[in-house]
Formats: sequence, C-alpha cells, structure tokens
Amino acid sequence: MLSFLKPRLRDDGLLAVCPDGSGVAAALITREGGGEPTLALCERLPATGEDDIAARCRELAARRDCQRVPVTSIVQARDYTLLTVESPNVPAEELRAAVRWRIKDLIDFPIDEAVVDVFAMPPDKGGREDNVYVVAARAAPVHSRASELEGAGLPLRYLDIPELAMRNVAALLPEDVGGTALLHLDAGGGLLTLTRQGSLFLSRRFAPGLDALVHAGTADGLADITQGRLDAVVIEVQRSLDYYESYFAQPPVAGLVVAPLTQPVPGLTDYLASQLGLAVRQLDMNELIDGASALTPELQAYCFPAIAAALRHDPQ
Repeated sequence: MLSFLKPRLRDDGLLAVCPDGSGVAAALITREGGGEPTLALCERLPATGEDDIAARCRELAARRDCQRVPVTSIVQARDYTLLTVESPNVPAEELRAAVRWRIKDLIDFPIDEAVVDVFAMPPDKGGREDNVYVVAARAAPVHSRASELEGAGLPLRYLDIPELAMRNVAALLPEDVGGTALLHLDAGGGLLTLTRQGSLFLSRRFAPGLDALVHAGTADGLADITQGRLDAVVIEVQRSLDYYESYFAQPPVAGLVVAPLTQPVPGLTDYLASQLGLAVRQLDMNELIDGASALTPELQAYCFPAIAAALRHDPQ
C-alpha cells in the first residue's frame, strides 16, 4: 500500500515487523535472484508495554540477518477503511488526489487526516474496469508506526493492509490458479479474501472471532452454541462467494483455506465444508514456504500476518 523510499538497502529480502499489545511478530522472506521465497526468520518476541515493544524492535534491528533489509508492516484494522469507488477519469499520477474528494463523505474521520492509496479492482462481468479500491488510513497511527520502527533502526519501506498481505499468501496456494478463498480468524473477528491468480477480487470482515468460537466450544467437537456462531461465518462466506461469482463472472473457487489459528476449534473445517459444499483445509505454512526450520502451529498462527506481509513481491 504505502511506500517509504529508503536508499542503499538490500534487495534480496523483506522483513515484516508487526507489533501488537502482546509483543512483536517478525518474519524475514528472502528471494535469491528474485526467485522463490524462503522464510529465513520467523519469531514472536513477547513484550508488555510500549517501551518493551520498542526494545524488542531494537533487538531485531541489531541482528546481522536483519541489517540493511527493507521493512514492511501492517496497518491495524481500526486505523483504515477499504472502499470501492468509481475511478475518476484522470491520469494515473493524479488518481490519488482525485479519489480523496470522492471518499471524504464515506469515512468517519476528516479527509485532511487521511493517508490515501489506490489499487486496481478486477473487471466486472461486463469486462468494465470502472471501479478501484481505495484505502483511507488515519494519518496519525500510520506516522506513529513509521516513527516507532524508524526509531528502533528498522528502515520502513512499506505499510500494507491485511487484505493485500493475505493476497500474498493466497498467490502461493495451488487453489489460487482457479480462485481461492482464504479465511483468517483472530480474537475479535474474521477476514476473508477471494483471489485468483494473484489478484484480489473481494474481501469481507465479520464477527464472530476466534475468542467467541473457542469459548463456546468443547474438546470433543462443536458445541451447539459454537455451531450457531459458525453459521454466522458460513453466511458471510457464502455471501462473498455469491458476489464473487455474479459480479465478477468468475467460476466457483477451488476451495476455502483457513489460516493458522492461535487456538484450535475442533470440527471447524469439517463443519465449514459440510455447509458450504467446498473443499476446506487448514493451512500449514511449512508446506507452503521453505524455511530454516519447521514452524510450530502456535508460531505459524501468531506470525501469520508478518509472514503474509513479508511475502510482498514487487519484481523490477
């Protein structure tokens, strides 16, 4: 999404650093000769409070394998809005400025306090490319994240949204050739992306999140209350699939892939498959990306956003 130009950095890797309230998730993806990705580093550094998080970031910056590597991070969901708007009939270099005025009444904060970026939306069923996706992020947290990482000695180059980070993962899935749905559940909600051949067609955020599903579950499978809450997830996924097929005139997706979970939900994939009539599987990052060592399920789950962000690839 957003780019920060930094000189004299290595071009064979990308380090994602994603601080949150409980620590810092970090992932380093390298590409020898610009080729296939390798997960050279994947760590979760527990931390409490801003000072502790800053210290963990400084530790990362001091590591030899992280020095002079461009850095990316992810905007938190509460700090941005993703919109679809009609593309203004202006030259490409004027597009960002033009869409600012189209979205000023569509966001819940002043447009003067927004950082805006634009990316392409695939053609609709008529082949028309009339719309674009617009990201409107709150400037204060964007600049705060940049300052936080810069202050730790981490040269921020990109700041992406979760939807585009998940697209990076989906592009590596075998299902993405014919189209795939990727579902990420965090504590408070879910994010679904629909992609095909590396292009993001559609995304949807929804509740319930993982906390609601886990706290209502049992060790033996789905409790009645969990099933009821999962039905809400099924409805959101089905609506998205229907829109993907009708608006974009796409064939049904090849399957639904569930990103690694910080807490297991017994029976989750089987129930989703039975209700959606789709092949549903749990993603194992060890099978997707070569790495220096195998990742535990817990580490995969906590570092999934960082790995997804680090997979960004902009071949020259």
